[in-house]
Amino acid sequence: MMKTMYVMKTVRITTTTTTHAQSNNSNQQEQQNTQQTIDDRALDYRAPGFTVGENVSTKKRVLPKRIILIRHGESKGNVDETAYQHTPDWQIRLTEKGRKQAEQTGKMLRALMEKDREDGERDPKVFFYISPYRRSKETAAGIAKNLEPEWIIGVREEPQLREQDFGNFQTGKMALTKTERQQFGRFFYRFPDGESGADVYDRMTIFEDHMVRDIDNGRFPGSTNMVLCTHGLTLRVFLMRWFHWTVAEYERIANPANSVPIILERREEDFVVVNCEVDWENSREDIDGDLCAHHAVHTKECYELTNDSMAALEGCTEDMCTMILPEECWERALNFGGSMDESADDVGCTIGGGAVSWKSTSS
Repeated sequence: MMKTMYVMKTVRITTTTTTHAQSNNSNQQEQQNTQQTIDDRALDYRAPGFTVGENVSTKKRVLPKRIILIRHGESKGNVDETAYQHTPDWQIRLTEKGRKQAEQTGKMLRALMEKDREDGERDPKVFFYISPYRRSKETAAGIAKNLEPEWIIGVREEPQLREQDFGNFQTGKMALTKTERQQFGRFFYRFPDGESGADVYDRMTIFEDHMVRDIDNGRFPGSTNMVLCTHGLTLRVFLMRWFHWTVAEYERIANPANSVPIILERREEDFVVVNCEVDWENSREDIDGDLCAHHAVHTKECYELTNDSMAALEGCTEDMCTMILPEECWERALNFGGSMDESADDVGCTIGGGAVSWKSTSS
């Protein structure tokens, strides 16, 4: 905004000087028209290429209608794990069944968006974020094939959405390694020459920060469906980061089935959230405090998992379907969860009257 104000002032000084140098009334009118055109553009902070789709108000935060997470369709690695021993993971393709699953998902999403139009909403828009892995790209292509071309307003390959790195070509010892992972803990176990779930969490944090920044900057119309074609573990880590699940909560969630949409719906009461960037030095003393309170509403709070999506995530419970606020997560965050030490009692935390107490959860 400061940059825009600077442009406006520069244009006005230049134009005014030129206008005074003219004696002809017609030239003065022409200069005034030019002045108005330039000022209108200077007032618009959305420079070419800044937004996707229609422009949005500078006074409001407009949120996309949905964020749709999709694990790729059935791949050749899903049906034959030896494929990873001779084919790079990122080159694993979909099976014929996987391609049909992707197309069916496209038809499902099309029906969902057509219903939006029947309910009086604007024409739907779709923006794809795609893992660079071949199976994810083939899934996205199968989905897009069943959507209207004009609905698709953008596609971005996003390496941070890639599969967990299991360490180049996988050897025949991978079954033993995955057993060891179960014993150690799926989130913290790092595959030799690969990644842990915690590593994926770190890159997912970066991705979500960028995505939320794009949303908050008004780059997407309110009718946008953001479709993320990714992988099972990455999808679960996305949800963990978005809703602030604990490690114990993440551990109990299973991958959704191939090509089943996991949908975060915009909570309609939070559709337009005041973007309260108040200029306190120049603001009135009677400024509306309620408006400024909305500044505390994070974009992630404005979305929730649908009931069907919760059911598609084995182990997911209703309290995990919205963003956990810091003041509400004490007992969840301080719960130790299951212990690998069979000699130790599992303990849980309870809070009463501001006092924290620990108790055994074993029978």
